[in-house]
Amino acid sequence: MMSAEAPSTSLKIRLQGLECHFTWKLDDNRSKLQSLRESMIDISSSEGVLCSWTGHLYNFLAYLHHALGSTEDALQCLKKAEEAIHLNSPDDVELSLVVHYGNLAWVHYHQGELTESQTYVEKVGRLLRDNPSPCPGVVWGERAWTLNKFDVSKKAEALDCFRKALKGDPQNKVLRCGYAMAFNKSVENKNITPKLRSEMLEHLRIARELDPEDLYITVMYLQRLAESGQVEEARKLSKEVIEKPLDSFGGFGILLYFLRDYVSHDSSIDLFDLEETEYLSIKKICTQLHDHQY
Repeated sequence: MMSAEAPSTSLKIRLQGLECHFTWKLDDNRSKLQSLRESMIDISSSEGVLCSWTGHLYNFLAYLHHALGSTEDALQCLKKAEEAIHLNSPDDVELSLVVHYGNLAWVHYHQGELTESQTYVEKVGRLLRDNPSPCPGVVWGERAWTLNKFDVSKKAEALDCFRKALKGDPQNKVLRCGYAMAFNKSVENKNITPKLRSEMLEHLRIARELDPEDLYITVMYLQRLAESGQVEEARKLSKEVIEKPLDSFGGFGILLYFLRDYVSHDSSIDLFDLEETEYLSIKKICTQLHDHQY
């Protein structure tokens, strides 16, 4: 006779086989999770957050809420994640929901709602049934994005996930930009060789060609240009960036340091004053200066 625990045990085994935040072996250090949650909340409240990775953001934030004991907040974020996926990934909605449904399955399981959990496990199975790979490129991409946001110790794994994602979709601008950013942040400046810097520059060049509107990529690119000796080209590009609205722009800190090092100290101060009064809060500026110090 089958025990009462058997269905739960069988479901737990299937849950452990899902690709989602609950199975990616993320660090469970509470202070780190709290810091990440605060950071993700800040990003989610920024203007311009509606983009190709908004679903990733809310899926990750849902996991963080749940890990910190806020189940209702987690479910609210999962609802926002699904809305964002439908809005921003119209050509790839089904496979983009694999991680999302996996997270929902785990949240309901932890709530003791085994029927609901089983329903989402089965939904994942149906989504993957016609896919030749057990882990589609879009799933590798979300895993890479999450690991890259999580911790410096996850950078190597994130890069590997980006590479796997790009194998099936080498011209995907979101993946290319994500990989270029992760690759450029994977090594401390003092350890970058000329050969490695050249490789970093090439990845940024490709990403910028695919998505010229991504100011963060552009600023990282001009920084690497200058470091490679192409200072005049970098200065010209910086002028183009400064002329654009920089609200909700994550590369502000890099741009300030570039202006200080390769243009003039006064120009970086002028830009700081402009952005403090017209675009960004002082908290956001200080956070970016801290995050992007070289």
